[in-house]
Amino acid sequence: MGFKRSDTFEAVFFIEGQQVSKHMLFSEFEALLDGLGALPDYADQEAKAVYTVIGKDGKIKSLVFFILYFDEDGKADASWNVPVERLAEVSGSGPDLGGGPIKLACRGQCSINWHLNDLWDPDMTPGSNDFLKIKKAVELNKLRFQFESPESDIPVLAPSDPVLDELGLETDLEKRTKLARLLKEQRLRIRTLESSREQSVDFSDREQKIILHAYKNEIQELKQKNEQLKLINEKLKAQLGQRNDQFLRLKDQVSNQSELVAKLELKLKSASAGEKERLERQKMEAELVLLQEQLDRKVLDLAFREEREEQLRAELEELSESRQAGDAGEDVFKRLKALDVVYVAYHPGAGHITMTANEIQSYVDNPNAFVAAKCFVTEEQYTAWLKHFDEPKCQYHKDGLVCTKTVEKVSAPSDFQVGVSDRCESHKGYAS
Repeated sequence: MGFKRSDTFEAVFFIEGQQVSKHMLFSEFEALLDGLGALPDYADQEAKAVYTVIGKDGKIKSLVFFILYFDEDGKADASWNVPVERLAEVSGSGPDLGGGPIKLACRGQCSINWHLNDLWDPDMTPGSNDFLKIKKAVELNKLRFQFESPESDIPVLAPSDPVLDELGLETDLEKRTKLARLLKEQRLRIRTLESSREQSVDFSDREQKIILHAYKNEIQELKQKNEQLKLINEKLKAQLGQRNDQFLRLKDQVSNQSELVAKLELKLKSASAGEKERLERQKMEAELVLLQEQLDRKVLDLAFREEREEQLRAELEELSESRQAGDAGEDVFKRLKALDVVYVAYHPGAGHITMTANEIQSYVDNPNAFVAAKCFVTEEQYTAWLKHFDEPKCQYHKDGLVCTKTVEKVSAPSDFQVGVSDRCESHKGYAS
């Protein structure tokens, strides 16, 4: 049999943590569902609420524990359609909260199966009992319901009166009724605990799947990056081989040209005046060719070193990725250390730098800082010296204009002084 609205009051209580956080008339709740209000405190989260039917005597008749989502603006979900009033009428019995067993709808006890996931289970543990929180909220009566007072305050003995219980006059029917209620409450407690455990297990499974999926994606990304580094390394090796062949050919050419110059010098010693002039000219031409070939050799040597450094960086990055991906990379570094493998890199101002396996990571992280330390200067000083070494010009500037007059090149970073070595005689000591 359903409840008559004229005989009951309706309220909605929001529960947050260990307390009832909000008291609301059901008419106010309906306005909230119609979009006529908002609850900013619940923005972008699910709220646990309880639809409560209260008798005229202030005793709870029915409870429906439901979930309601609020959007970023604190507006109630427009698609929410849980028939709380219907559930309050047709649900099974729950605990006795002072006015006899109540009607109860929750996830562990729902008479309409397709609304199961829209409900939640109350906590029934001592000290955190949600039923007692609702009962206390009704007794506080912040919504100012006009509860009816009892018709008479004169105590009347009844078959279930405590006085009769003490005299042993409680009937078997009352004992069976109390026992049945107790059993129902225990079954409800068991159902809510089982439901809570299942939700906890499902949540843990989802969390584990998300974590596992993230790890798989990370491993896949590392594998792809590793393959890319391998391809880059192979290309650099091929380029390095080509440069090496060019270098050897140029070396042979320089050697042949040097021999030609030596032969011309021998001929000059025994040649006549006219012949000497011709031979001198040939010698100068041969020396120019030799110098040009030596210059080409230096340029090629520099390109060869840069490509070798690039290959070394690629190999180091590949080893670093392998080390991050697992123990295999760590084993590689351990083997390199055990074999006392030495890495060599060329940098202007420092020449050829040898590095052990312990130093290589620092070099890869910041080559300029590493080289600057080898030159006993700061990274800023070394960077400024590099700019000067590549283009030895006055760096004095004023009003957006730079002097750019050629200055004497400083060959060692430790001898270089910013504002002095990179200034012409006219601008030394001037602040830019």
